[in-house]
Amino acid sequence: MDPDSNCQCSMSGLQIMTEVRNVQPVVELGTILDLVRRVYTHGQEVLKCKDCRKSPHSSFVMLPALAEQCLSLFEAVCLAYSITRTNALFDPAVLAFEQPLSQFICMRSKTQLGQMELDEKESALLVKTLVGRNLMKILEIMKTLQKIFRSLAKDTGPHRPGPATLRACESSVEATIRRFAVFMEQIEIDSGTNLHPITNRV
Repeated sequence: MDPDSNCQCSMSGLQIMTEVRNVQPVVELGTILDLVRRVYTHGQEVLKCKDCRKSPHSSFVMLPALAEQCLSLFEAVCLAYSITRTNALFDPAVLAFEQPLSQFICMRSKTQLGQMELDEKESALLVKTLVGRNLMKILEIMKTLQKIFRSLAKDTGPHRPGPATLRACESSVEATIRRFAVFMEQIEIDSGTNLHPITNRV
């Protein structure tokens, strides 16, 4: 990073990463949603930062790691509210892509819509909507980041990172996007990512 730059993205990213990693194993839904919101806001700031584009191996590479932490938190939410497809365990796309169990446990709490307290099914539906909306936001950050890395690979300017660095960064982003897509398929949310590129061909 340019020493004369006023960019604080790396410091902000490290701070959020530290906070996410320091989250207690048992965490409330509100805390999870707040952390995910902060990750999304930080991601938007990084993607718009011109200084970060000059040194993508710094702030940019933290985004997939933060997204992975968000995914782990989302998994805990879905486990707590029983949000999953009944036949997900037999899906070839899921079986082919092993994911570790979430390191967090989400505490179920009373869910209200205005002044009305929701029952178990209504709560699960509302939480699924919130999870889906936030998953799409983080996935949007990852897909934009993927486009930036591909654009940088074609750049011939003096600040262009090395090809090996760009390949490693793009590979990390692609792996994260795929993990999000698999998880979203498990909870029946359309990610817009094709998990069956061969079988879906006409």
